[in-house]
Amino acid sequence: MAERLVKLTRVDSNSNGVPSLVNLDNVAWMESNEDGSTRVLFAVTLSRFEHNGEMLWIDVRESLQEIAVLAGIERSTSEEAIAQAWADQTARRDPMDVED
Repeated sequence: MAERLVKLTRVDSNSNGVPSLVNLDNVAWMESNEDGSTRVLFAVTLSRFEHNGEMLWIDVRESLQEIAVLAGIERSTSEEAIAQAWADQTARRDPMDVED
């Protein structure tokens, strides 16, 4: 399976203005920040042995719309598209991380 890589510009406290390649297949979700930047949250935690550990994230200069254009993603709000995204994300999770 080919990875979906997109070049984004980090603006978080770790590396201001550094270009980074982001594998969109590892992204859990993205959130808009008040300043127009985007927080990218990955589908992994900082501690793989700690249940519900802190998620790994970076802030990038590009907006959600810019990221969608760079990645060639078409916006969809259909229930079918949302259900498919949820199924894809659930399939990538480690079965040991599921709450009982």
